[in-house]
Amino acid sequence: KTLHQQVEEIRISNSKNPETANWEYVKDRVFDGETSVFRKLEGPILIELMDASKTDSLLVSEIILDIREILPHKEVHFFNDFIGMSFSEMVIKGFKANDSIRNFTFEKIADSRIHIRFEPSNLYRNSNNDFIQLGQGYSIQSHSAKRINDKIIRQPFMTVSIGDVYSYDEKKKYLTAGLLRQLVFLQNDSDVDGRSVFWKKEITGLDHFILDRDIFLLKKLYSDNFLTQFEDYLYAHYPWRYAYSFLHKKKMELLALDLVSLLGIIVFLLLFSLFQGEKFKTPFLNYYVPVVLIWAHLVNLKSIYTYLTDFTTVTSWGSSVLFMLIAVPLFALVTSFIMWGLDKAFIREQLRFSSQLALKVVFTLIAFLTPLILIFFFDNHENEGIDFFLPEFFLFVALAIGRGIFFYLNHFSDSLVKQKDVELSHLKEINAQAELKLLQSHINPHFLYNALNSIAGLAHDDADKTEKMALSLSDLFRYSINKKGEKMSTVSEEVTLVENYLEIEKIRFGERLEFTLTIDEDAKEEKIPMFMLQPLIENAIKHGVSKIGGEAKISLDIKKDEKGLLITVGDNGPAFPQGLVSGHGLQTVYDLLRLSYGDKASLSWENEPEKQIVISINNK
Repeated sequence: KTLHQQVEEIRISNSKNPETANWEYVKDRVFDGETSVFRKLEGPILIELMDASKTDSLLVSEIILDIREILPHKEVHFFNDFIGMSFSEMVIKGFKANDSIRNFTFEKIADSRIHIRFEPSNLYRNSNNDFIQLGQGYSIQSHSAKRINDKIIRQPFMTVSIGDVYSYDEKKKYLTAGLLRQLVFLQNDSDVDGRSVFWKKEITGLDHFILDRDIFLLKKLYSDNFLTQFEDYLYAHYPWRYAYSFLHKKKMELLALDLVSLLGIIVFLLLFSLFQGEKFKTPFLNYYVPVVLIWAHLVNLKSIYTYLTDFTTVTSWGSSVLFMLIAVPLFALVTSFIMWGLDKAFIREQLRFSSQLALKVVFTLIAFLTPLILIFFFDNHENEGIDFFLPEFFLFVALAIGRGIFFYLNHFSDSLVKQKDVELSHLKEINAQAELKLLQSHINPHFLYNALNSIAGLAHDDADKTEKMALSLSDLFRYSINKKGEKMSTVSEEVTLVENYLEIEKIRFGERLEFTLTIDEDAKEEKIPMFMLQPLIENAIKHGVSKIGGEAKISLDIKKDEKGLLITVGDNGPAFPQGLVSGHGLQTVYDLLRLSYGDKASLSWENEPEKQIVISINNK
């Protein structure tokens, strides 16, 4: 059953129950089923007569007493008796809306005034007014209240035409009915459980009279907490969503819209985070998979909105599942294919970012509207016109803008990443320079330590050799000082440094040390890191020829080819041990190569066919 059917069954049941029938009567008469707006006279009930006979005045006096019995807490009087002057005199004296008269504002007094004009005969009938049709040309005509912007505006005026053909009691009865109808703004004109004075359509004949439920309505309506009592009744006997919608239909629609919007934003953000950075091998799936989930979510949001606002339809679980399994994948296929095709055809890298952003927003809107356009033409909705698209159009606009925002955020994020990469690269370069300087600073103390040990060893044996070694050492450090702050040096300069170093070592080793330097002319002006060759030669002496007693041979060979430089250092000392060759000298050279060339340089060693260390530098 739909909620509408359930509510109708509850209404019929409550109307038959004596404990709830009166509230159902109030519900049918006072409220419109869309807002909690109702009308009652906020000020005193003040009756002003015009052209009234003594009998008419007596009738109204008795009616005033009867109304006071029904509404004991309400001020009910003749206007002149309560105010001390007529309404016209108040207007002439210039009373303003907020002026206070007997604890009431002038505005409330004016709104609560009931002006009754008596005429001998009234055959004129205005369809905008309420009638009590008496027959024989006599009637009671009251000006209907109107609603303007959820506020009920009334015209406090009655025209009474009651002939002498009616008895005193009959005249009183009809005049009472007319006055009571001025106290209530009737929202509903349906006729339930017999006719009463609060039936909106015209009353004819003597079969209309004030019922107990009319008295109940008046007493409740003019109680201080009427709306609270009615809301309690409604929520106690009806489903909450119907009760809330009955009193606040527009608010219910806004509440439903806010709820689905919030759910939509949360789920769309989750979907975005789920697929952010995820790439399928098939480009089309990058569109289809997210879109099919979006369509499924849209259908769920539509169901939630319908559940909260539309009480006349019901969707079975089976049909919902079938729709999800068939329609949603089909809609997603059409939508994603259009988005993918348009993006592929029109989005180009050379386009400005703003143009790409605008195109993606437009393409998304077109893609999501296409399934609706197909349904519009193939399912015969032409008679609905643009109203068919309006509910979903704004949602699709939000989706399109959302995709644009995500596209912008991705672009912004990529820009930040690139900027951070540049900054990180710069920091790495600075760090590499500092590390390189640190390595070069390590070379000099290490070499100085070895050279000074050699000078100390010769000091007591050979003064000339000691002097020559000291001068050579001076030349070495002069080179280091002159090159302070530089990272690179020419091959020729580094070879000169090696020659000076070997001259020093030759003084220590004597004639048994032989060295051969073979340098291509094309290679002499090539740039290499400072102090890169000397540690290799030092390593060959320290771990190589110094371990043998006979002739010690060291060679340095530098060649240049199409790729770059090939540097080979060999010696006839003991073979390299198995595994990684370690030591301060080789580690220093390795670090220099890494910091200066990255992966474009390599260092290797071998024992066969000759023992040697090989450095390859690719300058291309």
